[in-house]
Amino acid sequence: MKRKNDFMLQNVGGQSILVPLGAQVMDTNALITLNPTGLHVWELLAEERSVDELAAAVVEKFDVELDRAEVDVQVFLDEIRAMGLVEP
Repeated sequence: MKRKNDFMLQNVGGQSILVPLGAQVMDTNALITLNPTGLHVWELLAEERSVDELAAAVVEKFDVELDRAEVDVQVFLDEIRAMGLVEP
């Protein structure tokens, strides 16, 4: 999985926000705020990554068990996929 280039990451008031660009502005009627884990995963998605790779990276950076990281990463990916933020 890989993120689309139709969103730009901005830091606004200390918050990491994904801002839609181009045609995505019409399709996305909200700004997406990322917590530190979501931001880390988003940054990793600049390149093609598997769920296993993303979960391992979350475990390495944050104090979390692999099982929890796998579930959390999958939930995050499902959410951003539903919003059209990642390539199929």
